[in-house]
Amino acid sequence: MKKQVYIITILFLVLNIPFMSAQTQEEELKNNLWYVHKVILDDTEYIAPLNEERLNFFYNYNFNFNQDYEYFELFFCSSYYGNNVMFLENQQFSVEGWISLAIIPSSCSIQENSDYDFLYSSVMKVFEPVTPYLYSYEVNIIDSATKQLIITNQNGDKAYFYNYYLSNPIFELQGINIYPNPVKDVVQIALPDTAKERYDYKIYDSNGKLIKVFKDKKGQNITLEIQDLASGIYWLEINTPDTQQHGYSTKIIKK
Repeated sequence: MKKQVYIITILFLVLNIPFMSAQTQEEELKNNLWYVHKVILDDTEYIAPLNEERLNFFYNYNFNFNQDYEYFELFFCSSYYGNNVMFLENQQFSVEGWISLAIIPSSCSIQENSDYDFLYSSVMKVFEPVTPYLYSYEVNIIDSATKQLIITNQNGDKAYFYNYYLSNPIFELQGINIYPNPVKDVVQIALPDTAKERYDYKIYDSNGKLIKVFKDKKGQNITLEIQDLASGIYWLEINTPDTQQHGYSTKIIKK
């Protein structure tokens, strides 16, 4: 009898692993405030500006599931909410429509913020009349304090969020050059003249797991050997030593 109970219990757990995993992802999405870090629109990556105006927005988060009224709130310069949200299988959700909150005017006076507001809203499809909108999502646990949310729309455009603003050397690294990409064995990195003297270089896999660290490397031209990595998509992050927050990041493809 005990053996039968054990077998039934194991079968229940095995059969319900996908469901439990999806539930965990859904709860993580719902229970955090999310701050957009970058969007990929038409295969082009755009890092979100991080300036004093943005840090002082009336709503300082950019994406949130309102638990009381069960709709998504979308903020940058403009404000929207997505109504009739339905969570579906395979880590997807649908939104019947994004409605502009006209009572909250644009909070941006800096042009780079206004420009990014358009890009961010385009990824979330607030300007497209066809409904309902269908999105896929994944939540990655980067470390004990950091969670990453990736939302992908029906066109394959993506928005990357974290559960706090990323304090990073984005501005001084705008002129960075990473090549070749795709890469076979060695990544070459040319930093702009404005870069600091030393940086750490971290490589994450496509699920956001840290797999390789190059500590405290000095110079304007950096070489990273990655021949031991399997073929696939990775994220390269560049940050100042000893910081606990995430820095400049970009996708690299290992052949």
